[in-house]
Amino acid sequence: MMSSTPMALLGVAPRFMTWRGHRIALHETGEGPTVLLIHSINAAASAHEMRNPFRMLAETHRVVALDLLGFGDSDRPKQLYTADLYVELIRDVARSLATPVTVIVVSLSSAYVLTAAAQEPALFKQITVVCPTGLEDLVVPSVPGIGYQLLAGPLGAGIFRALVSRRSMDYFLGSMTYANPDACDRMMRDMYYRTGHQPGARWAPICFVSGLLNCDLRPVIRQITVPIQVVWGRYANTTPVMRMSAFTAALPQSQGSVLDAGMAVQDEVPEQFVTAVKQFWRSNQSD
Repeated sequence: MMSSTPMALLGVAPRFMTWRGHRIALHETGEGPTVLLIHSINAAASAHEMRNPFRMLAETHRVVALDLLGFGDSDRPKQLYTADLYVELIRDVARSLATPVTVIVVSLSSAYVLTAAAQEPALFKQITVVCPTGLEDLVVPSVPGIGYQLLAGPLGAGIFRALVSRRSMDYFLGSMTYANPDACDRMMRDMYYRTGHQPGARWAPICFVSGLLNCDLRPVIRQITVPIQVVWGRYANTTPVMRMSAFTAALPQSQGSVLDAGMAVQDEVPEQFVTAVKQFWRSNQSD
């Protein structure tokens, strides 16, 4: 289910690909080598989180920002969402683009991309992960239980409404996502509120809260051969910067960058972020 009129989260009308009978939104701009942007997982996630890389990288690249199933301008069906579902979606989206594709991905979604890269490395040219999870945080996926059943019922509908209220969204963004709350402007806050109130908005997030979207990288991370850049916000609190060493140790081919930001590094310090990403690309003799 989706709203009849796309929100145009990045200022362009999205195009849609059909995946398992559902519409998946792809926001596209620019020309050149293809870069795929993938947002995080939270109660009101969307491609709007990638607004600055989308705009800035379009000067030299074809930039495609994905709304995962259940989020943004993509369909939001009532169903069980799992890590495996998103890994398969990301693989299929990558195949639909000019592969191997360069990827920039945030938070829990990083674990899905890294899993896909372990399974099918030919799809990926290079990957930048921002505050990733999967080694120490949000690791072991749950199975649907009483928690999920409660959240899928009337009680859960009320809880979700509270979670995506203006007050809750402002707290999440100002206290947990950005180190500098002023970096999260009214447009970002309004878009979080808007996307959290679309039809079907709660189905994917309640799977996240129930632990169904956790993704364990430990069995596969040493199989990854694609060049990796690990970017962390120095002041990230939910997944603190101390977690970075586990990723760089497990990925000897990786490069690490720590920037003065919270979790939303790509939006809080976009100029520094894009500069670091381009330096990583140059180090791989990439265009």
